[in-house]
Amino acid sequence: MAPVAYNRCMTSAERDRAVSYLEETRATLVESTRGIEASRWWRKPSPQQWCAAECVEHLSITERHLCSVVRSMAVHPPASEGDLALATGKEDLIVKHVPGRGRKVKGPPESIPQLEPGDASAVLERFLIIRDRTIEFARTTDHPLRTRLYPHFVFGPLDGFQWLIFMAAHSERHRRQIEEAVSAVA
Repeated sequence: MAPVAYNRCMTSAERDRAVSYLEETRATLVESTRGIEASRWWRKPSPQQWCAAECVEHLSITERHLCSVVRSMAVHPPASEGDLALATGKEDLIVKHVPGRGRKVKGPPESIPQLEPGDASAVLERFLIIRDRTIEFARTTDHPLRTRLYPHFVFGPLDGFQWLIFMAAHSERHRRQIEEAVSAVA
């Protein structure tokens, strides 16, 4: 068995994949929210479901936290070869399963939006600022993201690259939820 490179950064292909997916899902979220009337941003399909604004705020909360986690991973020691093997290939599972809306997953309490109706453009702008920072980090980091792990409550250990892929897939999931919410209150 080949030794693990304990300080492995993303390859240029991995970097391109992460940046491209983050940019693509940013663009599709912007396009999906373009033209939503202000009142429809805040209308919930049901009391238990989120409105479009809450979906975007959830993305902001989650991505701000996850980007901070990924940035801090470099200061932690590399994971063992056995632990890294547990994460191998999960980026493809993330892309396949996270965007789908068939299985509902409740996030941690701190990711639940606590918004009062207001300016929908401010909610979207908050997310776009955070996403742009995530993209810039993915584009420029030299952190050894592929050898550092952080647990996900469904997927188990993910490396830093996989977390970048998760952030993009997560925004696609909630973009779809926004479209469902807006069409339900039309």
